[in-house]
Order: sequence, then structure tokens, then C-alpha cells
Amino acid sequence: MKAKSLIPALISILLICFSLNSFALPIEKGGLKDSDSVKRKHGLSFGGLGFFAPGIHTIQYSKIGEFLPAAYPAITNKPFMTGGVGYGIIGNIIVGGAGGTMHAGTFIKDNRQVELTGGYGFFTLGYLLVNRKGFLIYPLVAIGGNDLQMYIHQTGQTSGFNGVVTNPYQATTIRNHEKMLRFSLSGLFAPQSFKSDGGANGLMIGFEAGYQMGYGSDPWTYDNGDIVDRIGFGNNSFFIQLLIGGGGVMKR
Repeated sequence: MKAKSLIPALISILLICFSLNSFALPIEKGGLKDSDSVKRKHGLSFGGLGFFAPGIHTIQYSKIGEFLPAAYPAITNKPFMTGGVGYGIIGNIIVGGAGGTMHAGTFIKDNRQVELTGGYGFFTLGYLLVNRKGFLIYPLVAIGGNDLQMYIHQTGQTSGFNGVVTNPYQATTIRNHEKMLRFSLSGLFAPQSFKSDGGANGLMIGFEAGYQMGYGSDPWTYDNGDIVDRIGFGNNSFFIQLLIGGGGVMKR
């Protein structure tokens, strides 16, 4: 994954650390006043969340195989991804990011091997619609990109030194970066906050589901430069991710 795809993840970590340390509710000796309790029930939410996010997607990697010669292995769809998600919540406004890896797969036919890897990174904005009895629900919109790397090489080959330096391109890596928009809805549950209206804290589990679409693609490249033509492949897809993590979201 390109370095610029890591920026949202780094920003989100900083936001989590800031929000967890800055938005704790003050508790007076003897407990919260009744007026404070009313404000919390109907007020704005502040806090931070962080999650491990495994999931599946519908990117059609098999489309790439249509552009490979018949001697190459068939490309099948591997729908798995793993990543991380982090948000800061300030007055119900959600700001954060997500990043991770697409596990696209390795494919072999005779002595030819194709290895597909991918990554993604997004800057995310959202709004917390529900914060009640341990349940959080919020829509998100994100901007970022997906990276694809396709490493093509031969296996089980031997050659003399002169043969290698005379014909060095026995392997190459093809790369592409596509700019993406993502729209999704997330739902979380914090078991230990089920009986509280003051917010959600501790361990949380939930999901994020949505759709991502491309709006621009950089030129395809390989080890020696740009590829002048394009292939009909895109990262448009539905996705769903399991969210496992936690944090603290309080009402003020």
C-alpha cells in the first residue's frame, strides 16, 4: 500500500488518543447531579473508538485474468480483507480513518505465478445518530483510494549469470491506484453500557456495511515505467466488515 494510504490511519490514532483523554465527563463527589444526568441523556456525544475490522468485498479480480495470455493462471475472486478503523467524536461529528489489506491471492499454472495484493486507505466523516443504552448507529462517507499490485514471475527456473543480465525482465510488478468514495452505515453494541443512557464504553462489537466507487484512476505502471493502455478493471464493490474493539463515547 502506498505511503499516502497510511495517512488516514495515523490521523485516526491521534484522534483516538486526543478524544479519550480530553472528553471524560467530570464526576463530582457523591455522583452526578440530576441536571447533569438530563443533559447527558439529550446532549451531544464526545469520545473515541478503535476497531480491528476483518471483512469481505465484491471486487471482481477475475476481470484482470481476462487480459492475461492463456498461458497464465486463471484469476479467481478472493473476497477477504483485514484492516483497522479509528474515530474521534466531537459533538456527534465523527472524524477518523480506515486502512487495511485486500487478500487477493496467489495463482499458479505450470511455471507461471501471479500474486495479487491490495490495500486501501480512507479519510472518514460521519454523524452519530443513536447513542442509547450501549447502542451506537452512524452513517459514514469516506474519501481515499485502493491500491493493487500484481507480481508476475516464473517459478522453478534456472539461468546463467549472463542470461539473467542479458534478459533481466523475467519478473515484473504491475501497479495501480484508484481514487475512491465510500458510503456506509455502522452499528455497534457495548454490553457493559446496556442499562445506561450516559453513553457507551468498554468492549464493543458491530459491523460496517456499504458501497465504494471509483472516481479516477492513476496510470497503470510496471517496474520500468508507465503502461500506455488501460484494462477494464475497477474497485467498485459492496463490502461488510465486522468491528471488534471499543472505546468511550459520553454524552454531555
